Amino acid sequence: MSIDVTALRDEFRYANMTVSQRALWCKGYPGAEPNTCRYCGKHWRQWAGSKLDGHAACIVPDDFKKRLIALLRSSPEVTYGTIADAIGVTIAVVRSWTFPIRNPS
Repeated sequence: MSIDVTALRDEFRYANMTVSQRALWCKGYPGAEPNTCRYCGKHWRQWAGSKLDGHAACIVPDDFKKRLIALLRSSPEVTYGTIADAIGVTIAVVRSWTFPIRNPS
């Protein structure tokens, strides 16, 4: 089984869009707290060259993460790399989404 790259990319964009609508401030907002995730408001530091605008865990909802876990289990052809390439993030970001989901306290 191979993945539909276009559909997965669209799912990622929709998932990120829904989380962005609930963010504490808009991306690039000049009044935002420095070194703070715009999604959860906790400390976050953007690494040089990173395209993320918050914690990797915060940029998509849990249902999208569960979908990726199911996708990875469905076929040996589906890897972290294929998913990362399909949606335009690093393998490390995809791996972080597939760790057990926990509620931050």
